[in-house]
Amino acid sequence: MNAKADRPDRSVATSLRKALAILEEVADADGPLTGQQIAVQVGLSRSTASRLALDLCELGYLAPLSNGQGFELGTAALRLGLRKFSSIDIRRVAAPFMRTISDDTGLMVDLALAHGDEMLYFEVSRKSGSVVLATELGSRMPIEKTAGGLAAISAFMPLEREQVLARLKMKYGADWPQVEARIQRAMEEIATYGFCTAIGTWRPDVSAVGLPFIDPRTGRTFSFSCSGIGYTIEEDRLRREIGPRMVELVHNVASAMGTAPRP
Repeated sequence: MNAKADRPDRSVATSLRKALAILEEVADADGPLTGQQIAVQVGLSRSTASRLALDLCELGYLAPLSNGQGFELGTAALRLGLRKFSSIDIRRVAAPFMRTISDDTGLMVDLALAHGDEMLYFEVSRKSGSVVLATELGSRMPIEKTAGGLAAISAFMPLEREQVLARLKMKYGADWPQVEARIQRAMEEIATYGFCTAIGTWRPDVSAVGLPFIDPRTGRTFSFSCSGIGYTIEEDRLRREIGPRMVELVHNVASAMGTAPRP
């Protein structure tokens, strides 16, 4: 009796997972996706992908192109994203401090939220006319490849960190020891200096520092990072000037939020 009653719920949950997977793929794409592309990337039949995409269009989470050749995010999805960003207090508090550092140094300062094995960037500050990196508002990066991501790993509770490391170990296979050493080095740097460095881990020409920040009210793990192209920032400057400035930023943000950064 109970097993039969559970079947509709499981069916709804499965459809919901598929629909959310479609939204993720469209959100991550550089441009609109066709029904066939969605089907391939999500691992669904063409008919199932099209049906779910049309359902999402009716709800406003996807929008069909006028030529009928694909789908893009709809206003409902965009509105949810904007509401989520605007509801995070740290973004409003941190932005002025981030702009000060980017204006003073000519480098880019990012604020990101740890989400699974990725970092979601939702505040980006850069000096007008500075060299532009690929990180943009709303972009996501692998947690193990950026200074901010490495900093976030260091701030995770032990169980969460173990789970992330286990997934990364499976992801990298034989290359895992090199990635593990990078993570361990970052954790040691944060324990010693309050920030970690990442030299060429995301792109060979990019250097950065990263610092973790835990929101004591929600327990969310954030990170701040400051990065630049190789010829605009030397490793010595990164450690001597930029790192301490970013430590000061974290303390300023914590003070403005009425709390203190985790030691």
